[in-house]
Amino acid sequence: MPPRPPHDRHLPSSAISRFVDTARIEALLAPYLPAPQERAFVVRCVLGEGPAHHRGANYVLLSLLGLVLERVAHGDREALDLGASQEVPMRLPPHLARPDDAPSYPLPLPSAPLELLARKGTRDFEAMVDCLTDGPPQHALANVAMVTLLADLLARLPESPEE
Repeated sequence: MPPRPPHDRHLPSSAISRFVDTARIEALLAPYLPAPQERAFVVRCVLGEGPAHHRGANYVLLSLLGLVLERVAHGDREALDLGASQEVPMRLPPHLARPDDAPSYPLPLPSAPLELLARKGTRDFEAMVDCLTDGPPQHALANVAMVTLLADLLARLPESPEE
C-alpha cells in the first residue's frame, strides 16, 4: 500500500479556485433564483467566501448534484414547484449587522425533503432546519442550495410503491 500523505499538506487556494466555475453554479441555480443579482449573491457566498477548501467542496457537491439532476430531468430544467419552504435568516454578529441588511437570504429552504425525515413542526424538524441554516453564509447557503437540488430530484422521481 502506498504511504499516505501527511494531513497537514494542503493545496494552495489557487489550485482550488482554478476548478471552481461560478457560471456553472449560477446556471444550476437559475431556476430557483431567477433574479440575477440574488443568484450572484448566493453564488458569491457559496463559492467566494470562507476557506478555499469549503468553496471547493461546495462547488464539487453542487456540481455533482447538478449532474444527477440533469440526468433525472432529461434536459427539462424548468423550475418545479418545490412546495413549502422556510426562510433562511441572515445570522450576522451584532457588530456586522446594518439597518439595511435583508432579514433573510434570497434562497429559501424547501421543507418537503425534511418532512421525509421528521414531521413539520416537531422539535426534530426544527432542529434539522437549524442545523442546515446555521453558520456562516458559505455553509448555510450551500446546505440550502443542496437541499433545493435534492428537493427537485425527489419531486422528479417516481413515488415508491407502498409496502
